[in-house]
Amino acid sequence: MRSESLELAGSRGLKSGDRLSDADDGHLHLGWLKLFADGTVGSRTAALLEPIEIEPDRPVAVGQERGVWFTDPTLLSSLAARAAELGIATQIHAIGDAAARAALDALEPTAGEVPLMPRLEHVQLVHPADLQRFGRAGIAASVQPVHLRSDAATARRTWGARADAFGYPLRSLAASGAVLAFGTDAPVEPIDPWPGIAMAIRRHDGSWPAGTPPFGAEEALSLDEALRAAILGPALTARQSDRGRLTPGCRADLTILPAAPDYGVEAVREGEIQVRPRLTMVDGEVVFEA
Repeated sequence: MRSESLELAGSRGLKSGDRLSDADDGHLHLGWLKLFADGTVGSRTAALLEPIEIEPDRPVAVGQERGVWFTDPTLLSSLAARAAELGIATQIHAIGDAAARAALDALEPTAGEVPLMPRLEHVQLVHPADLQRFGRAGIAASVQPVHLRSDAATARRTWGARADAFGYPLRSLAASGAVLAFGTDAPVEPIDPWPGIAMAIRRHDGSWPAGTPPFGAEEALSLDEALRAAILGPALTARQSDRGRLTPGCRADLTILPAAPDYGVEAVREGEIQVRPRLTMVDGEVVFEA
């Protein structure tokens, strides 16, 4: 939900987590208010604490040396607070480290007041001083690691040494106690989750020029950690205790794989984990079978 719909939702008494229809077996619920703190890596509009690295052939517009604010930090805070008053949780698009800090500032006061876990979306650059704030406040880091595949080179040019040191800090966020929730960012990226899981593990892609080093290799996750972020993390952010686990009492929403993910030579060359589902179930019903 965007900010222009916030008061309408409030006037109808809608709160995060409410069912939006009685005809869909409870699959459709009201989620989060979506705000945008800054822009993107590729457009050099991510809001930064320190200036963009200067490229001789790409001058930076006056006033945009530290990126661009799409929403003023003060307005972020007031909108998140208003949403919390209405019982609606907020998620904030935050690419740069200044945007991440402002988003945390806006969401921290609301974290204990809303039905769903507040979230920062993308979280591509985080200052080390802010890493502990996610877990401490109960704010989720919602990351789409597949973006690293296309953003790595631009991030290195635009952010310099900060890119590998503080970019996509997946391991640091998980170690700090943050809920790490992976997504695909479809339809911006393909809905297939495996390329993103592969990027979280390898921090490298086969499409990169030969000799390109892994991006911040120390921030790589294990396969188990990446699967947890992709499967359980989103359920935790939505406070859905009956999803994301294969335990008695949980919904039978599951995918069966024919084998463990393949780390063979071909998979590494292609930059992917080569595995496809054999069967998928939703609420215990088979919805796909190979």
